[in-house]
Amino acid sequence: MVGKLTPDNMLSASRIAQLMGQSPYATQNELLAEFIDRDAGKEPEPWEGNELTRWGDIHEGAVIAETSRRLGLVDVQADFEQAFFHDKLRMAASLDGMATGTRMVKEDHAQGIIIPGVANAFSTADKKLLLEIKTTQQAAEDLPPPHRGVLQLQAQMMCAGADMGAVCVLYRGSTLRIFLYHADAGVQARIAQAIEEFEQRRADIDWYPLMNPADGNVAYSRVDDVAQPLDVSGGEVQDAIEALLEAKRAKKECDEVIADAETVIKDYMGNHEEANTVVDGKRVIVKWGMRNMKATQEKVVPAKPAMRVRQNALTVKELGDA
Repeated sequence: MVGKLTPDNMLSASRIAQLMGQSPYATQNELLAEFIDRDAGKEPEPWEGNELTRWGDIHEGAVIAETSRRLGLVDVQADFEQAFFHDKLRMAASLDGMATGTRMVKEDHAQGIIIPGVANAFSTADKKLLLEIKTTQQAAEDLPPPHRGVLQLQAQMMCAGADMGAVCVLYRGSTLRIFLYHADAGVQARIAQAIEEFEQRRADIDWYPLMNPADGNVAYSRVDDVAQPLDVSGGEVQDAIEALLEAKRAKKECDEVIADAETVIKDYMGNHEEANTVVDGKRVIVKWGMRNMKATQEKVVPAKPAMRVRQNALTVKELGDA
């Protein structure tokens, strides 16, 4: 296991799921913002990993060895001195493992070998296979999601000149699944297109459509102090504002109903911990118990410099008749 081999100023295969909008952990705009900051000379704070990534590193060698045994692989390589670079795209890839196949591999659920797609077997004889190792706390899957190495493997094949590989996932430290894939021309074409679009957006500082409200603070982190107010009468933005106002009214009404109901219930329960009743034919239990709070030491909040940041939430005011 070696450290990061891919250059910081270039997309790596490990970021392709995020690039394609398929990561549940980070958005396209977060990726774009990171590279725009780098281009401006601002380096992001280094990330040292966490408990899960640490155990992933520990288990990586064992997963490669067991995968090689189950697939009958030889000439297994798990240490690499440099990254692999695509010959045309600004993309690089680090590999967990690479080996040579020796036989026909068939789908075998007892051995955790799964071949997604139409075929349930293909020959690996004298073929180079790339091995992407993942560790997860999720329950074992019959098909991994795109972000769990699937898109990453396709990008790695593009960089390393391979036409097959395996995503090897250790689930909860005790279940190994080996998902075998051929190079997919359609997926790889979409990856290439996404990289080209990303590089154009990077050069133009042109943000992706927002995926959620928090994404807006990533893409548009500053207010243009000289920009004029926008008239958004009519169209989808007006519809969104009306929907937001209606939802805020409904939420306020719901909060008031909840507060009134809790007041009545607490007043009736007094010092009792539990109450029960039947609602719509189902037994309902209401608990108003105690919770333990651990003692804490006094904390001194470290000083922070003054700064201006974009508000997380929109402020919407109704001013009366227009």
